[in-house]
Amino acid sequence: MSMDVAEIESFYQRPEGMFVAGLLHQDLELLQTIWTERDARQSAPIDKIAVGFPFALLESHHLPAVLMPAETGALAWGGTEGIAVASIDSAAWPLATEMCDRMIILHALEHIRDQQGFLDEAWRCLRGSGELVLIVPHRRGFWARSDKTPFGQGRPFSRRQIRRQLDQAGFEVAELKPSLFIPAFGLGLPNGMRHKVNRLGRYIWPMFGGVLIIRAIKKLYSPHQQTNPALRHRVRQFIVRQPAGAVSPKNRHE
Repeated sequence: MSMDVAEIESFYQRPEGMFVAGLLHQDLELLQTIWTERDARQSAPIDKIAVGFPFALLESHHLPAVLMPAETGALAWGGTEGIAVASIDSAAWPLATEMCDRMIILHALEHIRDQQGFLDEAWRCLRGSGELVLIVPHRRGFWARSDKTPFGQGRPFSRRQIRRQLDQAGFEVAELKPSLFIPAFGLGLPNGMRHKVNRLGRYIWPMFGGVLIIRAIKKLYSPHQQTNPALRHRVRQFIVRQPAGAVSPKNRHE
């Protein structure tokens, strides 16, 4: 089951969604990444692309071009200087190879059927040593079971699963942090209490954070030529003393 982009937008327009966006933005700032308000002011221009629904986390005047997978749909989103939004085929992005330095993906990967093809396209569009920030639902978290929120939709990931999938796509995970430690049903609490529960959860049940925030770096070599699955199995070695029909020096002239 997946939410469409209109339902995702509706969630973040409610007070509960604004609270969630604030928590995610705070944890995103803890990463050494350009996707923060402070780092986004640096003078050196950096080409950036956002995929999915980044509007809840990024200021409108800092938004790059946005790609929205056809699985969730797309919407027009205007900013102070105009925002380019495109609906894309998740396995064939309308971008040139090595087009950008930084990429952020939110509310996208968990809704894609061909997830490996999606990440392969992310690898293709990033320049060498480019940075990918990815936010996905956590399989062990409380939010993966809350189907009234965007993080209860699609396929959640364990830490091991997302690390393996990124590795297969050619990314090296530099940082992986859980976020959203307040259970989804706790959003009905008063605002001050919600913050206290989230801080408490960060120390008491850190393994049950609702989402995973990952910062990954593109490897310079391409790993996309996967070996045949049959060749990855260990073969039992054995010796045949005399294969049937073989000719040996002893019986060659008999």
